[in-house]
Amino acid sequence: MQQELIDRTQSGTNYDDLAEEILCLRELQEQTNMDEAAKNERKKRILELAHFIDSQPRTIMEFDEALVKKLLESVKVCEFFLEFRFKSGVTISIEK
Repeated sequence: MQQELIDRTQSGTNYDDLAEEILCLRELQEQTNMDEAAKNERKKRILELAHFIDSQPRTIMEFDEALVKKLLESVKVCEFFLEFRFKSGVTISIEK
């Protein structure tokens, strides 16, 4: 497409449609790259959390603040439900 753009420019042919298509493809490529980076970061966080969980004792008998801080990003308390947002990006809602 870039070569065709150069050819059209040199011949004096209208190239607006081709230039627009190239710009759209570049934007799509940038968005795809950003999506891939976000996906890889999320996968990394999930693997880190899985490793952390595996390193913990199998039976937890009391509240573990360090575990909560490591796993949870936030807890939202509403009238009819609780929402737990994990650092991995997963969100779980539990009705009261």
